[in-house]
Amino acid sequence: MSQTSQTRKLEARDGTKLHTELWEPEGEVKFVVCMVHGQSEHVSRYDQVAAELNELGGLVFGPDHRGEGRSGGIPGHADRFEQYAEDLLDVLRDYQVHLGEARGPDRVPWFLWAHSMGGLIALTYLLDHEHDVALRGAVISAPLLKVAIEIGPVKEFIVRALAKLFPRMAVPVAIDPNTICRDPEQVQRYDLDSRRTRKVTTGWVMAMEAASDRVQQGARNVTLPMHWYVGTGDQIVNSTVTEQTFATLSEAAARDQSIEVWPGYFHELHNEPTELRAPVIAKVHEWILARVASTD
Repeated sequence: MSQTSQTRKLEARDGTKLHTELWEPEGEVKFVVCMVHGQSEHVSRYDQVAAELNELGGLVFGPDHRGEGRSGGIPGHADRFEQYAEDLLDVLRDYQVHLGEARGPDRVPWFLWAHSMGGLIALTYLLDHEHDVALRGAVISAPLLKVAIEIGPVKEFIVRALAKLFPRMAVPVAIDPNTICRDPEQVQRYDLDSRRTRKVTTGWVMAMEAASDRVQQGARNVTLPMHWYVGTGDQIVNSTVTEQTFATLSEAAARDQSIEVWPGYFHELHNEPTELRAPVIAKVHEWILARVASTD
């Protein structure tokens, strides 16, 4: 198993301090994965995912997004999702220098593995910066392209009005811990996690909706190999919209882009009970390793 071997702080282009973490394998680094976490969590929640990748020879790193975990910024806020994408680019470039040429993207394959809000961030990043850092592929887990809970026209009108007047006004995150997955230990760990940001701002809500609309319309322009996956039992993001968006990728097969739909699975497929998560993780590992082998 791995352990967090180091943490790093870096400064985003607007001066926001970003906390990042790194998990290193014991032996040779065969590939590199940047974890892009979801909303109301932080990258340390992916310690088990990182440990499993370490065992395959993967080096794993990732940031706490601005306003989340140990990073700076207004809790639960971004003016636009392009800020998150710019932060991700800054993190990738920082680690490209930190890890050195021998472990850089020109020598070993680099991947993104992005979940939920992280999936929306990663897809926004690919729309704006796909060719800025050489990547071999991206794994997109339950991307936040539309929330599963409809808030109703009256509440939506109020939120939009408040966002114009008070874009940094905080509102509670409407995530029931019992809906993230079906593993009681993981639910409890999430519920008691003191590092989680439990609110978002009205401005963030509008930024999320704008980014979701943009990705739904523009995802077809991404040429990078991708593997998307989602569970039909997801009560946090709308899995149907994910499937519909992927269906717009008319050149998916030619571009090595695929989707896997897992019947009945909850939002955090990587945190489902052991017997349920195992095939999901195995599929992702298989996908990554096949692309590592193709670059040898």
